[in-house]
Amino acid sequence: MTDPNKPVDGPYPIQVGKIPTGITLDVTAFVTDLVVELAQGALHSDLCDIAEMYETAAAHDGHAREQLLVEELVDRLATRIPVYGVQCYALADRIRELAEPVALSSQQNRRAS
Repeated sequence: MTDPNKPVDGPYPIQVGKIPTGITLDVTAFVTDLVVELAQGALHSDLCDIAEMYETAAAHDGHAREQLLVEELVDRLATRIPVYGVQCYALADRIRELAEPVALSSQQNRRAS
């Protein structure tokens, strides 16, 4: 049986976790690929340019060159995680399951009042 907290096993695994106010999606494999892509080739020099511009940025009118470079770089990167077939349903089911509100016990209700 597959791990219910990992309803998507590829091409980028997605793990789903519960937090008190909702859920988290762990997309470490996807982010790792983005970091590698950024560190390689022409994208590396773009990152260096952006970092340099942010270091020397002064007050601006909202149209800063460094922000435009960031937007251009994001446009060049893959920013969508593909989820295929039945994994779509497994992901949706797991999110729905973990996002379900938890009823407060009577003791917690009294403290909240």
